Amino acid sequence: MRKSLLSIITTMSVLALFFISCQPDIDDPNPPVNPGSGNQVNDNIMVTAGIRGIVINENGQPMSGITVTSSTYTTTTDRYGMFYFKNISMSKANATVKVEQTGYFTAFKTFPATVGRTHTVRLRLIPKTSAGNFTASSGGTINIGGGAKMVMPASAVTDASGNAYTGQVNVAMAWINPESSILPELVPGDLRGITTGGEERGLSTYGMIGVELTSPSGQVLKIASGKTAELTFPVPASLAGTAPATIDLWHFDEATARWKQDGTATKTGNNYIAQVSHFSFWNCDAPYPMVNFCVTLVNANGNAPLINVQVRIKRPNGTYGYGWTDSLGNVCGKVPKGEALVLEAIDQCNNIVFTQNIGPYNTDYTLGQVAVVIPPANSLTITGTVVNCANANVTSGYAIVYTSGAYGYNVPLTNGTFSLTILRCSSSSVNFTVIGVDNNAVQQSVPVSGTGTSGTVNVGTIQACGTSSAQYVELIINGTPYNFVSPPSTITAIDSSAIIINPPYQTETDISAISYGLGSNSYCFISFFHSGVPGLLPLAGISFYIDPVVQGWLITTVNPKANITTLQPIGGFIEGSTNVVINSPTLGGVVNVQCNFRVRRS
Repeated sequence: MRKSLLSIITTMSVLALFFISCQPDIDDPNPPVNPGSGNQVNDNIMVTAGIRGIVINENGQPMSGITVTSSTYTTTTDRYGMFYFKNISMSKANATVKVEQTGYFTAFKTFPATVGRTHTVRLRLIPKTSAGNFTASSGGTINIGGGAKMVMPASAVTDASGNAYTGQVNVAMAWINPESSILPELVPGDLRGITTGGEERGLSTYGMIGVELTSPSGQVLKIASGKTAELTFPVPASLAGTAPATIDLWHFDEATARWKQDGTATKTGNNYIAQVSHFSFWNCDAPYPMVNFCVTLVNANGNAPLINVQVRIKRPNGTYGYGWTDSLGNVCGKVPKGEALVLEAIDQCNNIVFTQNIGPYNTDYTLGQVAVVIPPANSLTITGTVVNCANANVTSGYAIVYTSGAYGYNVPLTNGTFSLTILRCSSSSVNFTVIGVDNNAVQQSVPVSGTGTSGTVNVGTIQACGTSSAQYVELIINGTPYNFVSPPSTITAIDSSAIIINPPYQTETDISAISYGLGSNSYCFISFFHSGVPGLLPLAGISFYIDPVVQGWLITTVNPKANITTLQPIGGFIEGSTNVVINSPTLGGVVNVQCNFRVRRS
């Protein structure tokens, strides 16, 4: 079965089917322009929204401490591989998440954004696996598993500046199988493409290849001007019947985070053959027109949204697009115009647990609520009630639920109650932790632990009282305070291993604060080493940027320390301070920097 993706909300984006799920508001009064109408898109229109996501490696394991970028904002993943951008400015037509990590191809997810929504994405990094090498002066052929191939002619390689290169060329190469069950996590962007005429289309993929050339010393190499390399894309047997004799070729433009139409590939036997003038990810795709589509998933009783559930929209030819529901159960995107479709809900092991026929749609359409009936063995529902210090139900707040398997959820409260349904694919028990938060009183509960396999687990009444839920980073530079307070700022504290970096300490904790009141790009990062016990601990680093000109990062203090007064387990808080001298080029030299902080540890 061929999977063509869709993008998402949480948006993760890949869409061959192109249900780009961006999880916009079901009642969005200004839906994205229908690219099927012939209109061109404008990626420069900005909206304010949020992004929540997870970064995993090739084996599906969460990756902590990974740098994630969206627009001009940067954060890092926590111990569960998760990250969060709150109320940042992003492109309405093509919001972008970018992950760069040594040893992996740069990963992108893109999606149409809706103002005020928190979108969800999931990125699986593709390793830069060595596929072989050749001598540039003589050229060579590189084959990788599945039948993908690259042929480079002689004397066709230069360095990044365009100077002729004749030495050894190392090749990192990856083929993305269009039949892969994890295709939505792998595809760069979201499989919307921009034609040579500037119009947006959905893309139905027949396979992708990514290539990177380097010298033995790591120098970046490229195809010489006026030369081309040949790429062979294997076509799976199940797709051979629908594969056209000539198909449009598209490359992923990292500068714009868009697939761009760029030539054609010709079908020869069970392969597509293409000539390319540069390397990035290349994609063989059949484009199609789209309309906007929204749906809300709720449980069988219709009284609770299904959160962070993957939704697929399948075409008659078996290709599909996908997205994830947001905290209200909403998912929106673009689907093929004028086709009968199938809506599917997917569990955490990519199994289909619910289907419903929908469409065809010739204009933008909002389906409304769909009650998803899930087999009892595939469902675990966690419920409870959050009360305040006066034992009255919390009217403004949420429950934080951490589960095993690298999943975390912020569940909104309805009159103090919450309900979270998790789609499961294993009979093993799930361990979870719940923290109730009262926004009005800025109080939270102690963590409440539980376990379950299926059915409903009620954790009872949780009192959000006794512990302040306030999070802040106070930065004082030469006596001038700059305050990061959550909300509206995004403040996180994540852990990574420090055993190799700074023994005998076991953990490095990185605190990041991104402000939306001090300027669009303002941030503060603080790192320190510890072994789970508070005290006067080694300060690994501190850097800051207050828009537009206040900047510093080079500590001149000898043996700088962080005075950590509170260091609670995951879900609890880190409190402390530091006082150092930093060199700030923008402030004319050394400055005294004091930092006081209180951050929830995730």
